[in-house]
Amino acid sequence: MNKAIFSIAVGIFLAAASIACAWDGFDASTTELVEIKPPVIPSVGAFVEVRDYESDSTITCVVHSVTRNSRTVEVTVYTPSEEQRILVMTLP
Repeated sequence: MNKAIFSIAVGIFLAAASIACAWDGFDASTTELVEIKPPVIPSVGAFVEVRDYESDSTITCVVHSVTRNSRTVEVTVYTPSEEQRILVMTLP
């Protein structure tokens, strides 16, 4: 019984932690703060959710390219309206 309760509690904690995680950075052209979900380096062609802190909105974008530098990762994405954005994400 105790194992079941513990397992459920751990499962809920891990699910909540994965939902709450995001990757912070900024838009290279506007310098506005953004966040990407999921919080991992995406692959080309993947879909990511980009949240703009300035407008407090979230859009789903397609990853066009990923360039890893020593301290940052530049993620080039296309929005649904075909707008290209370069997001500079900081490495943890």
